[in-house]
Amino acid sequence: MVKSLRVIGSLGVKNVVQLKGNKRLWALVIVIVLAVVSTILWLLQQSKSEKETVRYEQTRVKRGDILVGFDSDGSIEFSKVNLRFNVSGTISEILVTEGDKVKKGDPIARLDSQDYQNQYQLALANLQKAQEDKTKSLLDYELKIKNLENELQQLKDEYQEMEALPEAYSANEVKIKKAEIETKELEYQKLLKEYEMLKNQESSEYELQVKMARDNLGNTILYAPVSGVVLDLSKKVGERITEDQDFVTIHENNKVQATTDVIEYDISQIEVGQKVYVTVEALPDQKFVGRVSKINFLASDDSSGLVNYSVVVDIENPSPELKDGMTCVITFVRKEVQNCLIVPYEAVKMVNGKQVVLVVDENGQMSEREIKTGFTDGNSVEVLEGLKEGEIVAYPKRG
Repeated sequence: MVKSLRVIGSLGVKNVVQLKGNKRLWALVIVIVLAVVSTILWLLQQSKSEKETVRYEQTRVKRGDILVGFDSDGSIEFSKVNLRFNVSGTISEILVTEGDKVKKGDPIARLDSQDYQNQYQLALANLQKAQEDKTKSLLDYELKIKNLENELQQLKDEYQEMEALPEAYSANEVKIKKAEIETKELEYQKLLKEYEMLKNQESSEYELQVKMARDNLGNTILYAPVSGVVLDLSKKVGERITEDQDFVTIHENNKVQATTDVIEYDISQIEVGQKVYVTVEALPDQKFVGRVSKINFLASDDSSGLVNYSVVVDIENPSPELKDGMTCVITFVRKEVQNCLIVPYEAVKMVNGKQVVLVVDENGQMSEREIKTGFTDGNSVEVLEGLKEGEIVAYPKRG
């Protein structure tokens, strides 16, 4: 009996030990299962979170311009003409004020012309006297010529008589008469030559004096050589001015330019006639179109040691708001496509070698559509085929 109990007791202890081992195993299994489930749930949550961070931007297909170029800082410069009187004098009248519009040929101002008028009259009088003296001298020559012609004719008549009556005259007398004729002929030819020289002689010295005096008198009136706007007047009525002093500055015919210094690395991308856009800080809502009119091939160094070349641009559509010296940005156009259909660069993606965009229909549903593109500047893309103006395209943005 006791032996049987021992056996049973021994078996019971083994079962208890085995039962405890099974519980530990199940606990381990449960822990592993819970860990796997937790990991799966965490991964699903992460995937869902990532999907939720995808945002779609929407934009309409529109028309616009795409441009590739580079910018350079510059300044606005008016095309100015500085005028001077060509003679010195006292200003007697100013016919314009600053801001006035003038046309080419309009009088600007006058100098006191009395002294120049006197000089002109004196030059005319000197010329007239010289011409009168010339006329008198010509009359004297004509009289001398007439007398010489008569004397010469008389000598010739006497010589012919000697030849007709050789017995009445000696050979020596005939010889002397012939010599007298030759001498008188030389005297006559000399007088004719002097007469012709005097007749053809111009009163160049006196005529030059008249021309100079007339020009000086005319230069007492200053005329506008170009059409434009008066910017500045340096003198007032009653003040004296010399021919080496600027009197008036005219903005030539509303001609406005922009200048900039372009570094040597970019100058090869610029040529005369090239299109540019000019924007002015003070006029942010206006955009001006221009053309390169001059490239200075003489280099200049700035404070940093960079080599620059001055470039001048003629602005084709200036406005009255532009002022001389305003700072501006000049955009040199390398390539430009105008009035084309455009979409954002990031809206176009490659799918199986094809260019595709996501098109949003009227129900808000997105579908892929193949398109054909053209020029791009890295921000916008030209659409050649596949989209119409006003359609909506979407593209993902990660936030």
